[in-house]
Parts: sequence; structure tokens; C-alpha cells
Amino acid sequence: MYTSGSKQRAVGYFRQLTIVALTLVVLALPKPASAQEIAVGEGIALQWGQFYVADRHNTWKEHGLNAKATTFASGRLVLDAVLGGGVLIGTAAETPVVFAALNGLPVRIIATLNRFEPFDLVGIKEITTGNDLKGRRIGVTQGTNAHYFFSKVLAKSGLSASDVISVNLSPADFVSSLANGSIDAFVWTEPHVSQAMAVGGGKFHVVQFPNLYFGYSTVITLQNTIDKDPQTLVKVLKALQSADQLMAKDANAAAELTADRIKLDPKIAREYWPRVNFGMALSKDEIVGELEAQAKWAIENKLVRPGAVMPNFQEIVVTRPFADAQAK
Repeated sequence: MYTSGSKQRAVGYFRQLTIVALTLVVLALPKPASAQEIAVGEGIALQWGQFYVADRHNTWKEHGLNAKATTFASGRLVLDAVLGGGVLIGTAAETPVVFAALNGLPVRIIATLNRFEPFDLVGIKEITTGNDLKGRRIGVTQGTNAHYFFSKVLAKSGLSASDVISVNLSPADFVSSLANGSIDAFVWTEPHVSQAMAVGGGKFHVVQFPNLYFGYSTVITLQNTIDKDPQTLVKVLKALQSADQLMAKDANAAAELTADRIKLDPKIAREYWPRVNFGMALSKDEIVGELEAQAKWAIENKLVRPGAVMPNFQEIVVTRPFADAQAK
């Protein structure tokens, strides 16, 4: 017979066995996979809407990513962060990629978010046509697609770079420089266009030059990342595609979300939204043709190091990650 003490010891023994067994079961259960952390570089402009929507609705998480976004004033600065290893992927127009390629840097385009006419000229009322730019101080960020667009404005107006005073500024300085009279105009996109109009008190206006230039808003990374971690890039593109689909379902909501992110009047964002032609794609031949045209411009205008030659842009536009993202 068991004594009361032996019964208690037996109960305690079986209780311990039960706890051990349950612990082993819990340990044996599959653990949820932790999200992969990545650093993302984002410019400040309406055309990066897919990134902003991905951030707000966390479509990154849907595809196993924990994305930490850092905002930069221009795509050229995002590209610098990609090159420096500060971010894994980022936003940039095609022109900074052209200059990177001309300098032998391994930046690659793996997708486009849209293709549209991004730029306007904002300036004093005396500037109404391209011809009025002669002798004026024009703010432009060198090495960007706005710089390229401005060169086409000058050419159409029968002017050359020597006919104007180009002032190399960060986009963050455009509005204040125009307001204090340091420049007579600048070339850029929203939200800076509306900001200048708001502070100008009627002194400034917008001059448009339609059908001169259609730019690409691209997703960039390094060749090393494509080689070593292609599956992460597939996840990135799938997360952006999910954001792209959300934007297509409710354009107004996406425009308002983006307006909040870049500090733009939601009404202006909604009106500007159709102009951007959102939709992820990767048309390699078209992009390569544009890259080659801009590289030729940069070389002819001595905007790159002496002896720079035309890169092989077929290698700069890499289609495999985008194709895999669509297939899976």
C-alpha cells in the first residue's frame, strides 16, 4: 500500500513528467519564421507611391520582410546610399543610373514603377517661354533626369548651357532659393512645385514643356545583391507589386496617403495622380534606349570623366528578379 507521503511523491513525479513532456512538445513545434530585415532608400516625390503604400500597409511583411525606410531628397542621393551599402534597394530615376554606369559603378535597374513627364519649370513671371531663360539663374540638380530635361528645354529654345547660369542645388533648397531671389526659376516636380506657388504670393508661375521627355521611376540595387541574394529581391518586388495592386483598387486613397508622406495638399496629389501612369513593369529595350541617349548627352557635354565610353546598358537592366516575382 502506498502511504500518503508516497502518493504525494508519485503525483509530483508524474506532474514533473507531464511538464517535461509538454515542454518537449512545445520545443518540437515549428517556430514562426522571423521577418528578414532590409534597409530601403526612398526619394521624396509622388512617383514613388508604391514604396509609400508598401510602408503604410506593410506589404513588406506579407512577403517576409521587415523594411526600414530612409528618406532622401533625390534619387541621386538614394543611389549613393545603395552604393555605400546603407540601403539594399532604393528609388531613382534613370539618369543617376546613367552617370553611375559611365563611372563604372555596379548599380542595376530591376523594375520600373511608372513612366511619365515629371518636370515643370517654376519661376518668376518674366519667364514665359524657353527663350526667356537666357541670362537667368536656374536651379537644377546636376546628374539627375531634371538636368537632362532642362538640357532638352534649352535645345528646343535654341539655347545652350552657356546661355544660362545653372545653379546646382539640392531639391530641398529650390523653394527657399526662389523665394529669396537667389535663382529666377528651378526645374523639378511635386511637392516642390506646389510649395513654391504657395510661398510665392503670386510672384511665381509654372511653365510646362510637354512631350520633351518621359522619365522612368526605377527600383535600383547592386549587381552584388543580384548575384548573392536574388530571392530577397524577388520578395521586395512582390511586396511592391502588392502595393501596386492596392493603388489600382483605390487611387484616391493612395494619392492621399502619398500626399501625407511628402507633405503635399491631397487635392493636388489627386489631380496630379493620373499624370504619373503608375504600374510596375520592366521594358528592357525601351529603358536601354533611353539610357543610351542620356549617356551620349552626358559624354558630348563633358559631364563625366575624360575618356568615359558608352556602357553596355544591356547589363545595367536586369530582368530576372522581376520575371521571378511575377512567376511565383
